This record gives sequence, structure tokens and C-alpha cells, in this order.
Amino acid sequence: MHENNRRFKSKNKRLEERSKTDEYWNKLRNAFYEIFNKNAGELSFEELYRYAYNLVLSKEGKRIYNGTCEIMEERLKEISLQEIKPAFPVHEPGNKYQSNTEIERDLDFLRIIKKTWDNHIMAITEIKSLLMYMDRVFVPRAKLLPIYEKSQHIFRDIIIYDENIKEFIINIILKQIERERSGEMIDRSLISNIISMMLDLHEGDGETGLSLYKSIFEDRYLESSRIYYANLSEKFLDENDASEWLKKSEYHMEEEKNRTEQYLSTFSTREILRIVEQETIEKHVNTIIEMENSGLKSLVKDDKYSDLKRMYNLFGKVNNGREELIKALCEYIKELGEDINETWALVTPQSNESNKHINNNTNTNINTNNNTIKKNSTINKNENLDLLNSKNNQSSKTEHITKQSINPKQWVIKYLELKEKLDNILERGFDNDKKFQMKMNSVFQLIINENPKASESLSLFIDDNLKKGIKGKSDDEIEDLLNKSIVLFRFISDKDVFERYYKQHLAKRLLYKKSLSEDAERIMITRLQMECGHQFTTKLEGMYKDISISSELSSEFKSLEKSKGKKLPELNVSVLTKIFWPMSGQITPNLPYPIEIQTLMDDFSKFYYSRHSGRKLLWQSSLGSADLRINYERGSKDINICNLGMILLINIFNKWAPGDTYTFRQIQTELDVNDLELKRVLQSLVFSKYKLLQKIPKSRDIKDDDEFIVNVKFSTPLNRIKIPMVVASGNIHNRSSIIENNDEREETFRHIEDSRRFQIDAAVVRIMKGRKKMYHNNLITEVTNQLSSRFMPSPTAIKKRIESLIEREYMERSPDDRKIYLYLA
Repeated sequence: MHENNRRFKSKNKRLEERSKTDEYWNKLRNAFYEIFNKNAGELSFEELYRYAYNLVLSKEGKRIYNGTCEIMEERLKEISLQEIKPAFPVHEPGNKYQSNTEIERDLDFLRIIKKTWDNHIMAITEIKSLLMYMDRVFVPRAKLLPIYEKSQHIFRDIIIYDENIKEFIINIILKQIERERSGEMIDRSLISNIISMMLDLHEGDGETGLSLYKSIFEDRYLESSRIYYANLSEKFLDENDASEWLKKSEYHMEEEKNRTEQYLSTFSTREILRIVEQETIEKHVNTIIEMENSGLKSLVKDDKYSDLKRMYNLFGKVNNGREELIKALCEYIKELGEDINETWALVTPQSNESNKHINNNTNTNINTNNNTIKKNSTINKNENLDLLNSKNNQSSKTEHITKQSINPKQWVIKYLELKEKLDNILERGFDNDKKFQMKMNSVFQLIINENPKASESLSLFIDDNLKKGIKGKSDDEIEDLLNKSIVLFRFISDKDVFERYYKQHLAKRLLYKKSLSEDAERIMITRLQMECGHQFTTKLEGMYKDISISSELSSEFKSLEKSKGKKLPELNVSVLTKIFWPMSGQITPNLPYPIEIQTLMDDFSKFYYSRHSGRKLLWQSSLGSADLRINYERGSKDINICNLGMILLINIFNKWAPGDTYTFRQIQTELDVNDLELKRVLQSLVFSKYKLLQKIPKSRDIKDDDEFIVNVKFSTPLNRIKIPMVVASGNIHNRSSIIENNDEREETFRHIEDSRRFQIDAAVVRIMKGRKKMYHNNLITEVTNQLSSRFMPSPTAIKKRIESLIEREYMERSPDDRKIYLYLA
């Protein structure tokens, strides 16, 4: 009996508990419905929390969990059916909008999705608070998702995974983005909310799957963007110029970056920018560079630094962009250089090939140091120093045209302008990119040295400026000009060639007293010293010292002659130390000077020997000049002329009487001078601007029987005139300011090649003396390194000099290995 009572009571207790759990759940379920219906204002949080708490304690956690999920599913299916699907857009998802009505219907659809999501999150947030004890106790034991995360998956499965709803959401967002790209205003806030919803929702059943943004939207967004920019690029590049397209590309990149930051996701920033870069820049790099009237050439030509900087920056974002940019720039630099060479130096790639035989024993490269080369000098009387040998005055027509067309000064000016342009581009357009600088300098060096007369032209440019170009310039302007010249000098490969020409031109400036500023000369010497070394400066200082000593000697000699009471012409003598001055080794024979001049010369020789025993004076008769006063019926004129011209006028025509004529052969026989030199002087007196003589007949060529008479009708408003000498081609030039002709150039290079042989010999001996024993290849490398600051000797040239040194027993080959050299003391 008692056993039955206990069973009855136990059954009643379970029924009671079941009744209570049913009551608790019913109240919770009803509360959840009210919460979803937004009628939770009068609900008691404490009471509902307690119901859920007791249900979990009563082991009814599964009932709450599953029941809550069923309520959410029921509610969302109802909303989908009653609110979302009726709001489906009526047009095809991929088609463009045909009216504002279609736009608004799409936006209304998104607003419903947003509203559904917001309401769902609001409701589940409240429910989550009521079920905290369930989430803390039951869910972990049952290995289920927390109710909030579960609610997101339910929303995803019912709403987003509906194929039609998903497609409409994606397509509407993409179309809104395209509208904005076209310049229309869109509801960014609405799209941002939908994107945030997709970022909150994830794939799979766990909590760490890909967000729906990544899994269903991003690829579609990126692909549509790629198509958009591919089409835009094709259309825009056909209709616009490079600068505008670069600005447009830059704008689109910033726009897309802003779009991902404002209402899409920064997860896509890198990918979307890469697409814009690829479609607008990378696939069209060469097209942009080569666009006519707006591509790279146009930007460089017009100094459009901001556009070049934009091109540099944008090309730096894509594969091989900057590589193609510098490649195209170098090609254009080469074109500009070749144009300068052809215009001002008459050098074309084809003609340059024909000049390579002049220096076929050496290779060249850029270097910054300079050393002296062997010079042959003599002593000069008076001002004039003409280092160029006389050549046949019957030059070819081609050479005649060339000498008139070549303009070394303009050639240098154009290269200085080009260098300044390139430096500005590098600094203001390319952020001083070291790789760009290296390649630009390399091609700049190449095109400069395509002109075989580059060294001579630069020296002539400096010579011209130091004689007259710096007149009126400030100290800063002069220094800037000289610094620019040095910059160009660094790109000259054959520093030894430049050195020879520079010393020739400096010698003329010193002897002619043509230099406008000794300070400027000193600045230039200092710059060259920094580039070329002290030996170069030593020679130049020696030249200055000779001029200073000569001035003192001339003053002493004049005082001595004056004290004797002699009435003789004034004599100015420049005594030059042979090793300092770059004069020709040929010593011209003494001319038949008038007795007054010869007496002065003899007196000076005695005067000089009295102070310097053991020295020898060699008079360079062809290098002097003289000032004469010629008396005409209309007045006297002071004439400056070369020595031979002075001798001709005094010894022959000073005794001329009206009716007298002198044939060329008569003059030559009486003076006993070189035919070519005499013809040059006669041509200068007959065909120059100042025609002191007349020729019969009037042809330019001079024959033995041609006659010469004094031009008694000569007149000029000037009281003092200078008779310029005719050069070998028959054209009148100042010899210190023109480019050498081919014969003269070959003579110059013969001297240079001789000097290079001596330098190679000296380098080999110096190295072998220190090493005693060396392998052939190591010796070649060491010699090349030592001489590269002046010129780049070829292995063949070095090998020839080694053979010569072996023949002269400075060294020998090892009997054990012929690739090894041994030094012989």
C-alpha cells in the first residue's frame, strides 16, 4: 500500500513539473513572438529569465533551443513570403536601368532586406539576453552554436540563400556602384548596411567560415569592375590623350579606394586597386607612352613635370611599368642626342661608324680623373700661337661645307640644355630615382661620345666663354656656366683628348691675352684639378708662370734698349717652357725679317742668355704677329698681321711704286718661304674683308705668274684693323674658334695615340715592378683600371705594348707558363 502511494506521488510530481515546464515554455514562446512583433514593452525580463533558467535546470535546454530556432524560421519564412518576394524587381537583374522607377524599386527591395535584418538582430539580441543561462550551461555541453550565432545562420539560410534574393541583392549593389562610377548620386548608407550584413554572416555551420561578403559578393564585384574598366580604357584611350587618361586613372584609383572605405569593405581595397591598375595602366603602358602629341615624348618636350611624375608613380604600381618607361625615355634621349649631333656636328649613326678608325686601338668610358700627356713645345715670340699645321689649301667641297656647318658652341649649348632638362625631369618627375639616373646617364654618355669631336667641341665652348661669353655676367653666373661645363666634361669618354684641346685653347688665350677673367680661368683649373688630378694643374700653372716671367723679361728688355738710346720697334716676347705648352713639334725656319726686327731679336737672345746660361731659344717665326702703320693718301692705318704678312709688306711692297707688279714666283724667290704659307698670306691680303693688295687675275687660286699690286684705293673707317689668316680650305676664320679639319684631326690623334702608348708602357712597367710576376689576364685588368680615368685601353692595345716591352727586355714570359710574365730588373 505504501509502495503504491509513493509511485502515485512520484507520478503526480512529474506531471506537476511537466505542467510547469510547459507553462514556462509557453510563456517564453509567447514572449518571443511578442518580441519579434515589437510588443515586448510590457514583458518582465526577470520573470522571463527565470522561466528560461528553470527550464534549463529542468533539463529542458534542448526544448528552448529548438523551439526558439523554429520560431525564428517560421517568422523569417513568413516575412520572405509576405514582404520580400513581393518586392522583387520586375526587370532582369543584369540589365541597365531604364527609368527612375526601376531604381527606386531596387532600392526599396534593399530597404526591405535591411529592415528584415535589423528587426531580426534587434529581436534576437533581446532573446539572447533572456537565454544567457542556456548559452552558458546547455549550449557548450550540447556542442551547439550560441543562440545569436544560430539566429544568423537561420537568417542566412532562409533569406540570403534564397537564390532569387541573393542574385537581386548582388546585382542591385553592382548596378548602384556602376551608377556612382558614372557620376550619379546613390544611397551609400543603404548599401553600406547591406554590405555590413554580409560581413556579419558567414559560410558553414561554425563561427569562423568565410563571410558572405567574401563568398558570394566580392568575386562578382571584382569581375564586374574589371569588365567596367576594360571597356572604359578601350573607349577613353581612343578619344583622349595620355595626360588626361593618367589623371583619370589616378582619380579612379582614389575613387575605388574611397568606395571600399566608405561603404564596401577594406578587405577589397587591394584587389580593386590592382584591377584598376591592370586595366587602366598595365595593359596599356606602351600605348600611353607612345600616344602621339601627348605621350612620353610630348611630356618631356613640353616639360610637363606633374604629368611625368604621375606617369612615374602610376607605372610604378604595375608590372614592368617603370622598366618600359625608362626604356622609352632612353630611346627618346638617344633620338634627341642624335638630332643634336646631326644638326650641330653633322654626325649621323652611319657617319660615326666611319670615324671609329681614328681611335681603333682603344676603347673609352666615362671617368672623372685626368692626367697630363706628353707635349712638344718651343719658344714663341709675340702674341700669336697657331698650333695647326699648314695644309693644302685645295680642300674638298665636302670638307668646305662641313666646316661652315659644324657649330661646336651650339652643340655644347644644346647638350647643356638637354642635360638640364633631364636633370629637372629626374628631380621633379622621377623622384631622383637612382636606377633612372644611372640609365639616363648611360645613354647620355653614349650619344655625346657618338660625336668624335665631342672633346674638341667642349673645349672650344669653354674657350669661347672665357674669351667673350662671360662678359657682363655675374660671378655666380660665371661659376654656374663653368660648373655645367664640368658636368658635361664628366660624360666625355676620352679625357686625354679633351686635355690636349683644352691646353691648346688655353695657350692661345694666354698668348693672345684674350681671357676676360683670370678668376674664371682659375675656377676652371680648380674644377679640372678636382676631376683630372694635380698633374694636369701643374702644367697649367706652368703656363701661367711662363706668361708672368715673360712679361717681366719684356719689361726689363725694353728698359735696357731704351737706356741705349736706340730707336727700334717695340718687341714683346713670350718665352715658353717646352714641357708646359702644347705646341707642334715642328720648328719653322727663320724668316727674312727686316733688319730692324732681326736686330731686336738678336739683342733679346743676348739679353736672355746673359740671365739664363745653358738654355736654348728656338724662335717660332710662324707664331708671331706684328703691328704695322701703313700711310695712305687719306691717312694712316694700324694693321695687325702675322709675321710673314709683315715681312711681305715691308720687304716687297714697302718699296712698291705705281705701275709695279710682283708675280707670286718673284715674291717666293725673294723671301724664300714655303709656297703654301705664302699663298695663305697673299689670299688673306687679297680676299679678306680688308683688301690691302689686289691680284691679277682676280681668281682665288694663285699661280706662279699671277701678279700682285698695292690696293691704293683701300679705305676703312677703322683706324686699327686685324688681318685674319685664311685657313687651308680657303675660308677666313679665327683659327682658335673653329673645329679641326680631318687632316689636322688625324695629326692630333697621332700625338694622342703616341701618348697613350707611352702611358700603357709606363703602367705595365710600374705594375710589374711592384708585382714581379703576374698572369696575363690579371695584368690586363690592372692596367685597364689604372688608365680608365683618362681613356679605356683595349686588351689588344695593351697586349701590343706588352710585346714591345718584352722585345726591349723590360719583362719576359715564364718558361714554365707563357701566360705568366716576369719582371726583369
